[in-house]
Parts: sequence; C-alpha cells; structure tokens
Amino acid sequence: MTTGSIDLVAGRACGGCTVCCSVMAIDKPDIQKEAGVPCRHCAQGCAIYAARPQLCRDYHCGWRQLPMLDESWRPDRSGVFVEVESLEGETTITLVLIGNPLKTVRQPWFQDFVITGVRGHVPLQLGITGPPGHQGAALPLNTSEMFEAAGVSRAKVKELLEKELKRLSAHDFPRRVIANTGHDFGAPG
Repeated sequence: MTTGSIDLVAGRACGGCTVCCSVMAIDKPDIQKEAGVPCRHCAQGCAIYAARPQLCRDYHCGWRQLPMLDESWRPDRSGVFVEVESLEGETTITLVLIGNPLKTVRQPWFQDFVITGVRGHVPLQLGITGPPGHQGAALPLNTSEMFEAAGVSRAKVKELLEKELKRLSAHDFPRRVIANTGHDFGAPG
C-alpha cells in the first residue's frame, strides 16, 4: 500500500509513536527486520526520518487512516496497533493488542469499538504479537456468537474478548523466517 492509494486523517501525525518501528516484521529486499525487534534507527523517534527508506515513508497504521479513531487510539497511547489490510478482496481491520492485552480488552472504549464494528458488519480481527522473531496470531471477531453478544451487553462482549484473547495467548507462535538478506534494520545484537 502506498501513500497515494490511501487517505490519511488530516492533521494526524505519528508524533512520538514508534510502535510500527518495533512491532512489525519486514522482509523486503531493501529492509529486513524481525517482528518485536526495534529498528536500529529508532531511538525516541526515527534517527534517519528525513532520509528513511521509501517503505517506511509509504506505511501508515490504521490510526493514521481511520477518522473514527480519535487521538486516544494512537498505538503508543491505546495499546492497540490497528492494521488495515485487504484480505481476500475485503478490507479488514486487525486490532493488534500490544502492552497489556487483557487490560485493553476490558476497556469500555475498546468493547464499544468492537460492538459498533461487529454490528456494522465491518470485518474485524483480534490479534496479538508473538515473541520477538515470531509470527503473531489473529482471530476473526465477526462470529455469530460475537454478533449476538454485541446485541446483548458490553459485559457479554468483554467475556468473549477475554475468551478469544486466552485462545490467542495459547497459540504456538511459529518462528518467522526472513528470506531476504543484506539490509538488516533490526537492533544491533
């Protein structure tokens, strides 16, 4: 996805947030970095921001793209790294929990977002990161059970979110194999 193909929320900037600089895995010919490992140029912001690679210039998390997410949803503030991607021809929003996932799914603002999305038939996934160097995991939230809960109560949605988080946490996170070489941006070891 390139900057030209998406609309960004006017006036919204990353500021001091550098979550994408550590959470994401990158396996491209010009950059390689393990998931969960900070970029070597990330130190209270990007040390090479003016000359950062095009791949970094072109990437924008869901918080930068989705106007319905207010300032409190900035990933370093909310504990939620929102990814917007096209899966099987449909735009899907993945809510990747970072920091304290259990605390996040217990927040009314998070539950309300899920309720609104599920009721509105917005394809949602709940995700968590794996250990450094491993793949994360995600589960769909648009299930009949969640749709029913969204019509009943926030408490029922919270219960289901906790159940799904427990399932995700038990996942056997496979090691991510980086295929490209020569441009390791991971933190120096």
